[in-house]
Order: sequence, then C-alpha cells, then structure tokens
Amino acid sequence: MNTGEQGANNEKLNLEESCFRIIAFSGEAFAKLMEALKLCRNDDYAGAEKTIKEASDLLNQAHNVHTELLIKEANGEEIGYSVLLTHAQDNMMNTILAKTFAEEMMEMYKALKGRG
Repeated sequence: MNTGEQGANNEKLNLEESCFRIIAFSGEAFAKLMEALKLCRNDDYAGAEKTIKEASDLLNQAHNVHTELLIKEANGEEIGYSVLLTHAQDNMMNTILAKTFAEEMMEMYKALKGRG
C-alpha cells in the first residue's frame, strides 16, 4: 500500500470515527430525553430537568464533532459524501427536534397537573 492510499484510509477512518461519535452522543441524548418524559409523567420535574440538561450536554458533544467536520471542509479538506455521515447528521437533527418537543411536553405536563 502506498503512502497516498494509507492517507486516504486514515481520512476514511477518521470520518467514520467522527460519524460514530455523533451517532453515539445523539443516541444517548435521545435515550435521556425519553427518560425525562417518563420522569415528567411521574411528577418528577426536577429529575426531568436534570435529565434534559444531561441530554443537552450530550447533544453539544455531538454538535462539536459535527462542527469539527464542517471546519475541516471549510479549510479545504475533502470530506466527501458518506451515507454514514448522512445517518449521523440525521440522528443528531432528530434528537435536537426531540429535545424541543420534550421541553414543550414537560411544560404541558406541568400545566395539565397545575404545577406550571
């Protein structure tokens, strides 16, 4: 294997690692958001808020990895198309949307139960 092929393979591995980090952070954040909704259902709003904060921290980590990729591409590095990257971005965006809904649903739980 020549040096050019090794470099291309290393770049591919780095992209895959970044994708899996985005997927992992986003997936864990999504699980936290579902846990927060269950806590709301059981009137544990303090626990739900704490869990949503944990989800936000995980989403920030996913977003930071994504931003690193954007910066590389903006600096002229070839990122290239990847179904895995598309999947990672899709997971992250769905989790961001889920966070928005979870926050709104928590407020609805509070209002419906006279706690808001």
